[in-house]
Amino acid sequence: MKLRNDKILIFGGGSGIGKAIAKRFCDAGASVVIVGRTEAKLQAAAEEINSRNLHYKVFDIADVNKHIELFDEVSTILGGLNGFVNCAALGSGVLGRGYEPWDITSEEWDTVTAVDFKAAYFLMRNEIDYMLERGIRGNILNFASNAAYTDIIGYYGASKEAIIKWTRSFGKKYGHNGIIINGIAPGATFTPMIKRYAHSIDQKYERHAIERFIRPDEIAELAFYLMSDYGEIICGHTVVADGGDNVAT
Repeated sequence: MKLRNDKILIFGGGSGIGKAIAKRFCDAGASVVIVGRTEAKLQAAAEEINSRNLHYKVFDIADVNKHIELFDEVSTILGGLNGFVNCAALGSGVLGRGYEPWDITSEEWDTVTAVDFKAAYFLMRNEIDYMLERGIRGNILNFASNAAYTDIIGYYGASKEAIIKWTRSFGKKYGHNGIIINGIAPGATFTPMIKRYAHSIDQKYERHAIERFIRPDEIAELAFYLMSDYGEIICGHTVVADGGDNVAT
């Protein structure tokens, strides 16, 4: 089993799941560019992964009118571009608030949905346009969350449910063009995003049936499969990888 495409752009590759995927893909011989808003974080990730196949670039996905320009720059760096991993997001409570609907301010709503909803949509659409116009039989892997399958009310779960629906709709439509679009909806994965309650990888987490947190490298292996030559039989689907979360439906 090998990657179906090997020139990959990873959004949100500076930490957590995105960084783990970048390492897995580089180890498999792919050429990778990781993108994020913070240069120091990207540089630290590049030093940790320590691969000649890895490059990084500072970019904010909320700047939707510059997506294609970025794709062209990455294509120049890699000598082509045929795969995208959309892992960048702002977590619920990113501004220090909570999940409950009456805790959300209109300013917080605008800040988070500009990335998790608007940018997520235009990023996927622009990636499809980029590959269609160039006849590229590529891959897109979107990241949702199992929050889409819970009763949480607010912007985060709603934006992740939208990503699942877009993944299904676009995947069914553009698989005919050789563009394989899938998604992953992780449960509580041990990354900086959940540091407010996840203090150790060995910490027991009873909300998951497996009674532990998910490791980023486990999600990276799933990402590898979905973007592999074997993985194209899954098209337009989002795989829920949440360890049997007892809150999700």
